[in-house]
Amino acid sequence: MLKALSISRGQLAAAVGVDKSLISRWCSGSVTPSAHNLARLTQLIGDRHPGFSLLDWDSGLDVLAARFGVALPARRTAPGLGQWVPAAMLQETAANVQLHGASYEGFWRTTRPSSEAPGQFIHEHVMLRITPDGMLSFRLAIMDIRYAGWSLPLQNKLFSIATDETTGTFVFGIFNGVMRQRAELVDGLIMTVMRDAAGTPIASKCLLERIGDLSGNVVADDARLDDLSNSYPLSPADAIAPHICEHLWPDTGPAAFAIGGETILMMHLAQSMSRGAAYEDRRTL
Repeated sequence: MLKALSISRGQLAAAVGVDKSLISRWCSGSVTPSAHNLARLTQLIGDRHPGFSLLDWDSGLDVLAARFGVALPARRTAPGLGQWVPAAMLQETAANVQLHGASYEGFWRTTRPSSEAPGQFIHEHVMLRITPDGMLSFRLAIMDIRYAGWSLPLQNKLFSIATDETTGTFVFGIFNGVMRQRAELVDGLIMTVMRDAAGTPIASKCLLERIGDLSGNVVADDARLDDLSNSYPLSPADAIAPHICEHLWPDTGPAAFAIGGETILMMHLAQSMSRGAAYEDRRTL
């Protein structure tokens, strides 16, 4: 569209009122515009291409290319991923997304021990969505923090990585997958950094609970994630079901090992809560 309308990324950034680096992330597909910015983009394009509306964003690349009279560029699989993920693994990921990606699409709520509020549990909201290039995007939101990245379904695991464009911090997740069913719960480990001055690295066990399905409308789904992110993020430990608390917050280290426990954080597949069938205690989270 930029080429068809002779608009540079710098001009677009100035017109919409955002940093040029954000325009580059939109163009690469690594970040999706917020509902507010998408409305401003739509107005800007509509001024130069009469009749263009928010509904046109759902038309698909082929339709948009024809409408703007440009040749559709060759599709790339997951912009940026090919630079650090081996081609064979990327191909396997794309095949797994095609086979099982729809089983993970939707809105999720995390539950994990809080590092910044000791004795409490924190809840973020996650949206998993298959992108037009056949990959599985991973977006995590909590209050004013937004992470955007990818989930790679490999070896019955979801390897997830995302970044917050504002702070430049990362979140990494490895979750136990679900086979041959629509996933309702998945558990695993999350690693990120605290919001303290030192950016202290932290790791914790984490449970993801499905709380809703995508509508198919990109703008509406992005807006819903924004709404969910405004929920109060903390729960006291006594508000979490005891078996969930025990699952996510075990004793680890030398003292635990001496009485048969673990020396480090591990989410054993044999003890995993990942499953497709509706979990009877999911409402206690």
